[in-house]
Amino acid sequence: MSLRKNNVRILSERVFDVLVIGGGINGAVSAAALAARGASVALIDKKDWASSTSQESSNLVWGGIKYLESYDFMLVNDLCKSRNQLIREYPSTVKEIRFLTTHEKTFRHWRISLYAATWMYWFFGRGFTQKPRLFSKKGLAKHEPYVDVSNSDGGIEYSDAYLHDNDARFVFSFVRSALNHGCIAANYIEALKTTRDSNAVSTTLSRDTISGQEFEIKSKIIINACGPEVDNLNEINGVKTRHRHVLSKGIHLIVDRITEEDRVLAFFADDGRLFFAIPMGPKTCIGTTDT
Repeated sequence: MSLRKNNVRILSERVFDVLVIGGGINGAVSAAALAARGASVALIDKKDWASSTSQESSNLVWGGIKYLESYDFMLVNDLCKSRNQLIREYPSTVKEIRFLTTHEKTFRHWRISLYAATWMYWFFGRGFTQKPRLFSKKGLAKHEPYVDVSNSDGGIEYSDAYLHDNDARFVFSFVRSALNHGCIAANYIEALKTTRDSNAVSTTLSRDTISGQEFEIKSKIIINACGPEVDNLNEINGVKTRHRHVLSKGIHLIVDRITEEDRVLAFFADDGRLFFAIPMGPKTCIGTTDT
C-alpha cells in the first residue's frame, strides 16, 4: 500500500511523456514497452489491474485455425507467428496444449479434409508445435473416454497454446515489468476528463477512488487503453475518431473438470461454429459463444 500511496503522490508532481489509461493487457504492455525504452510513463486504472476483459478470457493463445476456412491465410500466418513468439518469450506461462476435435458423420467437411487443414495449420506455425494426429472412431474413444463417439467417425488432434497460469496474472507481469523500468503505476485511479493547453501538454483530472481525492496528471501523450470503455472516454474528452467499437459479449460455462488430461476438447455446434471445453484447474470452461 505504501508503494501505491507514493506513486499517487508522484502522479500529480511530474509531467510524463505518456499517460496510459487502462490497466488491461493493452495498457500494461504499452506501459512496459515504453518504460523499457526510456520514456517517462504513468499507468492508471479505475479498478484493479486486468479487472475487466483481460481477466475474463478463455486463456487460449491460438493461431486462428478457424480462419483457414475463410481463406484468411495472412491472418493465420501472423497469428501463428505471434503465438510462437509468446511461447518462446514466456515459457513458464504460455505453453503448448493439445486440441482434440471430434468429427461428426454429418459435418460439412470430410474428416480427412480437416486432418489436411491441421497439417496446413502446422506448416503455418513453422512446425513449432507437435504434429497433428488422426484418430478412428475406436481410437478416439480409447484416447479420450469422456467423448461421446456414437455419431462420430473419428477425430483429429492438433496443437495450440494457452496461459498455464491465468490471464490476469499474465497482465500483471507486464505491470510489474513497467514498474521495474520506472513507470509510475497506480490502480483505483479514475480519469475524469482531459484538457490540452497551448504547449501541447495534456492535463487529466483524476480521482483516487479509495480516498476520494482529486488531482491532476500532466503528460505529453495520452494512450486510451480502456477496452470496451475507449469510446466513452473519448466522448468525455471530445475526441473524435474515424472508427468506433462494436461490442460483443462472450458466454462461458464453468463446470467440474470433464477430462483428466490437460487437453482442450473441441466440438462443432449444429450451426458449424467451433467451441471448446478448456481445462482450468479443477474446472472446465466451455465456450465461447458471442452475443
